[in-house]
Amino acid sequence: MSVHMIYYKDGVKMMRPIRSRQEYLSARNEGAQVPYVQRIRRGEERLKFSLVQMNYSCLPNADGTLKGSKTMSNTVGMDIDHLSAEDMPKVKERILGKKDELGLRMLEESARKAGYHLVFRRRAELSQEENLKWASDLLDVKFDDNAKDITRVFFTTTEKELLFLDDAIFSNEEQGAGSKEQGAGSKEQEECHATCSPTNEPGILSPLAPCPSPLQSFKGIPYTSIIAEWWRRNGGEPAEGERNVKLHKLAVNLRAICDNKKEVLMAVMPRFGLTDAELRSVVDSACKEEPKGVSKVMQEIIRQHQQ
Repeated sequence: MSVHMIYYKDGVKMMRPIRSRQEYLSARNEGAQVPYVQRIRRGEERLKFSLVQMNYSCLPNADGTLKGSKTMSNTVGMDIDHLSAEDMPKVKERILGKKDELGLRMLEESARKAGYHLVFRRRAELSQEENLKWASDLLDVKFDDNAKDITRVFFTTTEKELLFLDDAIFSNEEQGAGSKEQGAGSKEQEECHATCSPTNEPGILSPLAPCPSPLQSFKGIPYTSIIAEWWRRNGGEPAEGERNVKLHKLAVNLRAICDNKKEVLMAVMPRFGLTDAELRSVVDSACKEEPKGVSKVMQEIIRQHQQ
């Protein structure tokens, strides 16, 4: 596949293939995606790190991990950033006007509405950077020079910001030069897909969304919904200077419905810019506190969603 969703497993960044338009649109629209994009556009840029992330330029390693992948997919992800409001419609028209020559597979507005993410057919004879330069010359627009590695991930917006989608992005067509045969994914990837439903909650509150699975819900209630209601009842999301304290309190209350398992907490906890090590420190601290069962507030939240 040419599009992969990012998730975490045991604190490691993983990838799983998105196999259909339905699954792709579901990931763009579920959980906190819609309100977060709206808030980002009102100036809360830090929420960008809580959006679903996708990769379009590489395949996962044999163990399903992203880091260090050398295997190119059959498409290239390109970031066009820092456009003025006046230039936005001109660039969009230029991209769509050359979609056939480009081999356009996907076009979306960025979360800040100051640029575009596009995915186009890879020219197998060219390197990743050469592909980006080729597209840049064709479109007469500069690409983000910091986004030229094949492992680059893109913060995904909602279906509303999706301007073009070609189903060929989900196909098994031949890969770029030097890449592995499509379909040679790891056993772990296949097991993940076998247990994942496109309609499951994809853990969008985590900036690197976990694979949708039974671990992503409690009694059928998505953890994202539980966490959103937790913030509503507890003074809202953390402001600057109170992030770790509020995340620690959330982790203490979540662990009772996560079987006190650190790996589950790591997968479902929102991060608000925390690194793996920083979030693990919060989770470790929360799990050291004396178990007290499900708190009254958490019980009320669960009852509310079961009604």
